[in-house]
Amino acid sequence: MVGIFRDTSIGAEPNDSQIAPPTRPDPSGTGEAAGDELASSAHPTHASLPLVALVLGVSGVVLGVTVVWFFAAIPVGIVTVVIGVLARGRVAAYHDPRAASRATIGTALGCVAILLGVTGAYFLPRVIHRADRFLGTMQRSVNNDVGQVNAGLSRDVNRLDRTLSRDLRRFEAQNRADLNDLEKRTGAAMAALELRLNGDVATVSAAERRDLTQLESRLQHDLETLEASMHKQDDTLHDTVGGLDARITKIEKKLGL
Repeated sequence: MVGIFRDTSIGAEPNDSQIAPPTRPDPSGTGEAAGDELASSAHPTHASLPLVALVLGVSGVVLGVTVVWFFAAIPVGIVTVVIGVLARGRVAAYHDPRAASRATIGTALGCVAILLGVTGAYFLPRVIHRADRFLGTMQRSVNNDVGQVNAGLSRDVNRLDRTLSRDLRRFEAQNRADLNDLEKRTGAAMAALELRLNGDVATVSAAERRDLTQLESRLQHDLETLEASMHKQDDTLHDTVGGLDARITKIEKKLGL
């Protein structure tokens, strides 16, 4: 009895075996609610509504910074703001100390998402319009440059064609004039030689006549050979002129003239 009284006295310190574990509340309502409050404060529960607001706010901002899905940031931001405001109103009911900060951050991110969505909806069509106008201007400039280049090429080809034609006609006329002059001089030389031969034929002997006849035949053959070579050169000149005309025609076809 003395030992029991000593252990339960006012100044005695209880040991671990004498401390009873906390008990759950029972329907009888016997004052065990304080233990439940202590347990809940030791292990705070996570508030779902502020967490949802935070996740939706982050998602809205991510959608707002994308080019394709920026329009979805507006409804997501509105839902985020609504959930964040509701979560802020219920902060006192949550035991999670992070609920207020999550609700506040989610609401702020929802506002940012709405701002990004509205900004994208306002500026993106104008940016696209300016880009289209810039590309149209560039295309017209390129088309004008191509047209100027084609016109310059056409003028150069026409000028080259006229120059080649003029030079070829001039060369052909000069060649014909040279051939006619050579033929005239050759005819005059042959006539003078024939007159001299006819004048001297009476005074020369038979052997000299034979030599003169051979000389005449040789000269006649040389003259025929010279005339044939000159005609051959004339034909070659005509072939060259025809080849140049064909090449000019091919160049004009390639350039689409």
